[in-house]
Amino acid sequence: MRKNKLLSIAIIICKSIRLFYILIFLLFTGFFIHFQISPNSYKEATFNNKSFSFELNKSTSWKTFDKNGTPQKDKDVFALDKISKTSLYFIYIQFSAVLLFIFLSTKEFQRIMESVKKLKTFQNNNVASFRKIGKYIFFIFILTSFVFINFENGGKSQINLSFTPLLFMLIAFIMAEIFKEGNLLKQENELTI
Repeated sequence: MRKNKLLSIAIIICKSIRLFYILIFLLFTGFFIHFQISPNSYKEATFNNKSFSFELNKSTSWKTFDKNGTPQKDKDVFALDKISKTSLYFIYIQFSAVLLFIFLSTKEFQRIMESVKKLKTFQNNNVASFRKIGKYIFFIFILTSFVFINFENGGKSQINLSFTPLLFMLIAFIMAEIFKEGNLLKQENELTI
């Protein structure tokens, strides 16, 4: 009985996380639309990209000079209101795609827990769900491995190769194989009885 309570709590947490990602997407879209309408509201904001995960990191930035030949400060070059429209749309699509793949991964994980709760653990559906999770995490790895942003007077580019998503992808594919073998053993057991 305790197992079902824990699974029920985990399913509720998954639903809450999915709702949270929808909320983040709506807030991000609201910010994106507001930025389109009133970019002057973000004059004081500057772009700063820092990551706290284990990663191989290659970062570059370039600056321009004003009419007198003096270099401009980062605050002036990388101000959020000076970001190019192409970069703005690219960032929006990139971030939205990452949120979508995280949302889909959580949905598949919730399906797995629901099937375990119904005592249908070793089913082909769970194998497919773990494989989908692995593919979604691979897409997240690809989408989060680079940042290219152009501003009016300069730009930033960064390549991050974080191994955390690759580790989760590997775990998802291993779990798919474990559940596949469990399904085969279950089928063999049913045939012998």
